[in-house]
Amino acid sequence: MGNESESIDTLKQGMRRKAIVRRKQVGESERAQVGVRLGELGASFLSGLSDETNRFNRPASPNGSNASKRPYGPGRSDESDKSDSEDSTSGIEKVNDANGSNALCHIKANGAAFDVKPGDTAAAYISMGTEIPTLGLLDQLVKRRLRVLVPRLGTGRDIGWSEYAGESALREMPHTATGGLRPAEPDGRVLGPRALADAKIVFIPAFAIDLDGTRLGRGGGWYDRVLSLCRPDALKIGICWDFEFIDRHDAVPREIHDIAVDAVITDRRIITI
Repeated sequence: MGNESESIDTLKQGMRRKAIVRRKQVGESERAQVGVRLGELGASFLSGLSDETNRFNRPASPNGSNASKRPYGPGRSDESDKSDSEDSTSGIEKVNDANGSNALCHIKANGAAFDVKPGDTAAAYISMGTEIPTLGLLDQLVKRRLRVLVPRLGTGRDIGWSEYAGESALREMPHTATGGLRPAEPDGRVLGPRALADAKIVFIPAFAIDLDGTRLGRGGGWYDRVLSLCRPDALKIGICWDFEFIDRHDAVPREIHDIAVDAVITDRRIITI
């Protein structure tokens, strides 16, 4: 068992290193454009959730996972599903579902229709380093009058949250004792770990995500503990670069504590799991 665990850790470390090398090839101007694009994709995603006629309500497959796994947006290969209309703010291609309604995608959330409305809580994160910039996405969440929680990192593996009130209310954080990066944090009150239980939708960073929804994180296990505190019907959305989405099953090693995401937003498209 020990050797197997070491083998998985080695494989994951290699995947992270490869992802970082690829990320560093993205120039600053392109990174900024991608941040805007992520906000647009997030807006389209939220619009699909909030539309009363297009709630995410896709039937589950017999093995308990959601049936089809279809990418939406630029680069989508399924031309037969394409609608004549496009989202007016982001240019995201829409599709017609089996019932003929115009929707971005459909997600089965524990057997119930799922929507997000003003006043609901969303959890996300402040990007850092080579991650896709997330401030555009956060501002879209606020624009839709959602209460937005972002991490407040304490010492070690402490978990905390604060409400995001815009970029101007963020403060840069010093590097960790070992020289690692820390994301900017809000100045507001620090909430406890269980504040996450209020969130109906949770956006999560990743170095890689595969077709089963298994994500590769930074390796500290912070988000594994975070996701265990989610409400049972929370919609979990992984965020990664498009080149980090692996269109295969079992591509990311999954361990017993890993919690799969329900959908993926990359810099190019939305993918349901």
